[in-house]
Amino acid sequence: MSGFVAYTTYLAVSRHFTSNYDFFKYNGKINAKQSTYEARKDKYFFEKAAKKFKRDDFVKFLIANFSTGSDTWIGNIMSPSNEIAFKKWKKNVESLTYSFTQEIEMLNDTEEDFNKLFIYEDGKHPLLFRLHLRHKISLETMVLLDDLVNYTKAWKKHDDLLMNDFVKRLDNYKPFLHNFSNLPKRKLRKIVLEIYQ
Repeated sequence: MSGFVAYTTYLAVSRHFTSNYDFFKYNGKINAKQSTYEARKDKYFFEKAAKKFKRDDFVKFLIANFSTGSDTWIGNIMSPSNEIAFKKWKKNVESLTYSFTQEIEMLNDTEEDFNKLFIYEDGKHPLLFRLHLRHKISLETMVLLDDLVNYTKAWKKHDDLLMNDFVKRLDNYKPFLHNFSNLPKRKLRKIVLEIYQ
């Protein structure tokens, strides 16, 4: 991968998360000029990424960082702390069934009524969302639960900036997670039903 390819890949992932651009519809292709790239002051970081990653791995590295909603400037993304976050994300995605099962068990220990996880009560955000904000429930589990019960449909009806930002990020992340892992709904449903008997 060249520095320019790293740059266009970064732009494609960035636009997927921040605009109407669809990474999958356009296969990660984006119009960009080599001259624009050459004039960038942060070109060094793209060259660094090009030496460190193959393109597919760089896409995953970017997704791991963009999905968190943290600072997405390339200079910050290429920091050592984000490499740790990438390793953690990779481990979680590679052991998705295990992680999902562990987190559903934790949810059951916290709230025995599965449906109560998703609803606003007493003007508070849903318990599931609060647990995600406390880093108890991963974004991957949030996606998989949405695949099963489509809870974000109800969440989108609330005029709540924090919630709306989260749901948008979840919707943008979802096709990437589905692309990286292929857990059948039947298996996910079975896990939930066995835990929430």
